[in-house]
Amino acid sequence: MRETGNVRSRKFIFDGHRFGMARGVFDPVRHLSGIAFADQLADVVAHYAPSARTALDLGTGCGLLGATLARLGLKVVATDISEVATRCAMQNCVELDVDVRHGDMFAPVEGETFDLVVVNPPYERSDPTWRHSGAFTSSDFLEKLGANVHEFAPTVVVGFPVDEAAVLGATGLDLVAWRTVETSGHDLGVFVSKLEP
Repeated sequence: MRETGNVRSRKFIFDGHRFGMARGVFDPVRHLSGIAFADQLADVVAHYAPSARTALDLGTGCGLLGATLARLGLKVVATDISEVATRCAMQNCVELDVDVRHGDMFAPVEGETFDLVVVNPPYERSDPTWRHSGAFTSSDFLEKLGANVHEFAPTVVVGFPVDEAAVLGATGLDLVAWRTVETSGHDLGVFVSKLEP
């Protein structure tokens, strides 16, 4: 299939909301971690950020996490380095309180602050190639995340495979394993870093 701004490769429904997928965008159903993470957001927000009103969805992909947070009542900004992912998320978040922006990590929100950041980072630690986009690989995403994230929010929630969680040490964040979610693939860990006031 040839890639265009409006061509969808597949669709799915999560919590009654329809999502379309664009080719080259991280598929949260196929990889399961996105769906498993989205399914935990209401609980983790209630536990770690019950008074949160704003959130940043960093590396939004198709917009699943941002849409889920918006449906919980938060005002969300979602960023992604991929133009295709940004267009996909915009289409998936129509009529929701999600401001989707294109750019690398924190660049589109420079100078802004949020109550909460959620991120399902690239799992492979290598440079993107023609075979694997930045949705799947990054050599320095975790380091950039750790160096900057608490400038933008006091609470950070990270979804990452439990069996590979040791690499989260690269963030330098004091991450606490909050919950493990079994999937038919890699079990997902939900990790939280919270600055105390």
